[in-house]
Amino acid sequence: MPTVEITVNGRRHVVQCGEGEEQRLRDLAAYVDARVQDLARRHGGLVGDSRLLVLVALLLADELDDAYAALKARERELEALRAELRALRRRLEEAGSGEDAARLAALAGRLEALAARLDAL
Repeated sequence: MPTVEITVNGRRHVVQCGEGEEQRLRDLAAYVDARVQDLARRHGGLVGDSRLLVLVALLLADELDDAYAALKARERELEALRAELRALRRRLEEAGSGEDAARLAALAGRLEALAARLDAL
């Protein structure tokens, strides 16, 4: 198992990670260190290491919670689009042919493109 040396708040740490995850670990450590340094600057260096790391952990947990909430909102949007697309396809099948069918087909195409864009997020 590879070991990686990282630095957080000026302190060196040697940690293990999975094969091929070394750079990812370095990137994550750099992100955590940047958050620690930012918080330390804002508090004028008056916060101890343990408290500083607890505060950063809480900030990161808050970011993660926001990201999960945003993901769930996108999933709900995507499901609503898929439901609308299914309804349009049913209407298209019922319409058969003609001008209404062409408009519904165009609308279904636009919804499919929108759903694909949301899937890519």
